[in-house]
Amino acid sequence: MTMSGGTWQQQEQRRQAVSREARTLPREPSSWGPRLALGLATVAWLATLVWLVATLPERVPTHWGTGPAPDGWSSRASALAMSALLPPAVAYPMIWLSRLALVWPDGINVPHKEWWLERPRRLVRFERLVREDMMLVSAATVGLLAAADVQIGVAAHRPGGEVPEWTFPVTLVGFLAVIGVVVARMGLGRRYRPRDDDPDLE
Repeated sequence: MTMSGGTWQQQEQRRQAVSREARTLPREPSSWGPRLALGLATVAWLATLVWLVATLPERVPTHWGTGPAPDGWSSRASALAMSALLPPAVAYPMIWLSRLALVWPDGINVPHKEWWLERPRRLVRFERLVREDMMLVSAATVGLLAAADVQIGVAAHRPGGEVPEWTFPVTLVGFLAVIGVVVARMGLGRRYRPRDDDPDLE
């Protein structure tokens, strides 16, 4: 089944048929690299959360402006709730965006998308590739949030809640570098190029 030829309505009908059939096929398992990255980030977050539970005082600095002194404070309970809830609310749901590849494939834009949407088996592979990339983005986000928690935990025990001015820029640059590598691999690398030599995708 191919998408070429016919009116746009016919092409859309064929695409919907491919999507329906792809949803009946088993999902491909994620490769070990993205799973390892996400697992390490999760361990770092949970370890940081346990450390905060054991060490945070009742009044905690939680926001800094342009200088080393905090300009926002929270209670211990609020700080712990934020640390515990942000990764599940913000980072991990990004992995589920890969399901759009099966239910709304036009909603995901990557190079050579038309080739991936031509056949059910290709669409299943496409979903796995997107899932792995979202796992890496999620891992980077969890790592960023864990680093912010470390900053809060350290600042909570420093005079006036001050932190070195370089901590946030360095953390943010590291996060953006990881995201940049993932996006560059998606758009410029060979990851989403057609795999005409793979018999499983014929």
